[in-house]
Amino acid sequence: MTTKLSRNETLKEQSNFLRGTIAEGLRERISGAVSEDDTQLTKFHGIYQQDDRDLRPERAKKKMEKAFIFMARLRVPGGALTPRQWIAMHDMAEERGNGTLRLTTRQTIQFHGIIKSNLRPAIQAIHAAMLDTIAACGDVNRNVICTPNPYRSAVHAEALAIARAFSEHLRPRSRAWHDIFVDGEPVAGGEVEDEPILGRTYLPRKFKIAVAVPPLNDVDAFAHEIGLIAIVENGATTGYNVVVGGGMGMTHGEPDTFPRTGDLIGFCRPDQVLSV
Repeated sequence: MTTKLSRNETLKEQSNFLRGTIAEGLRERISGAVSEDDTQLTKFHGIYQQDDRDLRPERAKKKMEKAFIFMARLRVPGGALTPRQWIAMHDMAEERGNGTLRLTTRQTIQFHGIIKSNLRPAIQAIHAAMLDTIAACGDVNRNVICTPNPYRSAVHAEALAIARAFSEHLRPRSRAWHDIFVDGEPVAGGEVEDEPILGRTYLPRKFKIAVAVPPLNDVDAFAHEIGLIAIVENGATTGYNVVVGGGMGMTHGEPDTFPRTGDLIGFCRPDQVLSV
């Protein structure tokens, strides 16, 4: 017996690996928005469609379309940027957004106030800085966080390496982001039109991972679907305690959904973390 997919799951399955009609919507100049279905798909590319709420009353009075704008969020595992990348993001925000860089609690950056005609140039500037917005939103593995400052010790550097490895391992394999926003020019590798881990419907909801280095738990490892807690002996990481099933999300009016801390289920060696 097959389970009937929900509207959102059907949308993902039929999206041609997250393409939908986003490219066509960005070329269309009559509206400052993309279609309702495409607003769900752009999330997988790290982009949310919004509107300027301060202008709503005036534009409604004049029977004008809302002042649509977009937010773009980087995928930066561990929150580590080079100085050159930071400057490039500052310049992009000045030229294509509202001039602000917003640091998030998941160690990344959000850009706000990007109008539709500036969206592709903004993403291209991000790509030119060897960064991307892939999987920063949507039903996928989100930005992987870790105890900051990889220069503090070899243990901290390994935590960042683990965060980056997780981010890359669980990244969507669709080339849609490049095809839509960067004219089909991949950073590396050829075309892949399959999702061996995520499948055609991707995940049911967002998925979050954190890597903690004691004595700090600044990333709140027990509040994630997967939390890794480094076990350190003589200045080296011998492995990680594995915590699963945490999360602070809930749905209003549905008592079966509630925040919970994760459960400690075992230990893994550093070379086993991607198998967790």
